Amino acid sequence: MKDPPRVILLDSNAYFRLARSIHPLLAGTFGSAAQYSLFVLKELDEEYRSNVRLQTKFEWVRDPEHCADRLRKRYHARGKWSGLVSNALTFLAGHVRCKKLNVSHEDLRALATGFVRGSPVVTDDRDMKELADAFQIECWSVLKLLRLMQVEGRIGIEDVQQVLEYLDEENDLPMGKDRLRREYRQYFNADCPI
Repeated sequence: MKDPPRVILLDSNAYFRLARSIHPLLAGTFGSAAQYSLFVLKELDEEYRSNVRLQTKFEWVRDPEHCADRLRKRYHARGKWSGLVSNALTFLAGHVRCKKLNVSHEDLRALATGFVRGSPVVTDDRDMKELADAFQIECWSVLKLLRLMQVEGRIGIEDVQQVLEYLDEENDLPMGKDRLRREYRQYFNADCPI
């Protein structure tokens, strides 16, 4: 019997950076030996609705096909998982206050869910990564996820290049260009196309 797919949670920014270029982003599973399944938290839509800047910058998020894609793959902790995520949220929030990190409630929930479920959280947010490191929560960059998707045949290298070109055009690169080029070389063993 095959193992269930490994859940990979995307934080809001990772979703906004990827879903325009890779569509549908969340539908289905991918992978040959191991299976992977991408999810967002249900709070992503709440965060989007309450933030005019996000609505203006990412107006395409409201398109019916993107809404349908998210609706199928919204992760929401239920049953015993809900209590465990709430407990994890409490101690993560305490650490955020103590260290004066800038981590939104939605991002805290993503990390708490990743902690409880043992699922990687895809983010390029520096404070989220610092918090994840403090609690040994597996954190992936957008480039690491793109590499996994490319290696597993979910996308081609041209899709990776399209994502990076879109982010460069939108002035929304997940990190500075020097670091991006180093990380791209690390994952793709090639020069970054931008």
